[in-house]
Amino acid sequence: MSQFKQNSTSLSFDIYWLGFIRTCMRPLVRILVKQKVEFNSFQNLVRELFVEEAEKHIENTTENSRGKISSIAYQTGLDRREVSKILKQQSSESDWVEHNRSRESNILDHWYSHPPFCEKPGKPVALKRSGKGLSFETLTQKFGKNISHGPILEAFLESECIEIKDGLVHLIDRSFTPKLSTNPTKIEVAANSIKRLTATIEHNFENDLDLNFQRNLFSIKIPKQHKQQFKDEISALMRHHYHHTFIPEFESIEKKYASINVPKTESRIGLGFFYFED
Repeated sequence: MSQFKQNSTSLSFDIYWLGFIRTCMRPLVRILVKQKVEFNSFQNLVRELFVEEAEKHIENTTENSRGKISSIAYQTGLDRREVSKILKQQSSESDWVEHNRSRESNILDHWYSHPPFCEKPGKPVALKRSGKGLSFETLTQKFGKNISHGPILEAFLESECIEIKDGLVHLIDRSFTPKLSTNPTKIEVAANSIKRLTATIEHNFENDLDLNFQRNLFSIKIPKQHKQQFKDEISALMRHHYHHTFIPEFESIEKKYASINVPKTESRIGLGFFYFED
């Protein structure tokens, strides 16, 4: 964290949080980059989350609702106008998607609806791959947010919304649907795992006595050539105790306190297991 120590007095928070953000966000950002999640969409969503969480924090810590926008602005560092806009919009998922329209959708919409790239709305022109005039390169330069046309062309071919015929690029489907490279169930499991671990960390930051159990076991003694065997044995150990120790004992404890009258909105409580390599 030494790179952050200089000029730390100009920040409104403890300098060590910068190292915290970089360390814990890097693997998440790595996932998002590989899945082509655009930074603009990520930034807009995080801005909304900052406002939502600041609003909850203020409501939980004060009974005075006056000056809420100014309080949220102070808590988050956002401009009051940004805060006010986010609080007022109450956007649905479809509105949010429209607001964060991708460069791909922007390109296809202009190709489909705006002359000279269409004869008339709904009649897109077949384009040359590159060069001046009516070309896919020109279309991308104008409406693709300064991205080279090569990667966009490959993405469109992969999603089957264009085809190349007789040397020209034809629009065959104005809706860009990227190929799903990750199972939605995996995404949900990953999101919940990160949420639960982070919630445990949040709880432990805020409490000195009522701490949630949080431990890591790791080794720095395993050479590279033995890492796979080490992983296999540790994973087998975890599976064995998960099935033969933790599940039976967890269910035994659960039976003592379980009720059939628990509402479906009740939060889940439990414990998690995972193997890691830094």
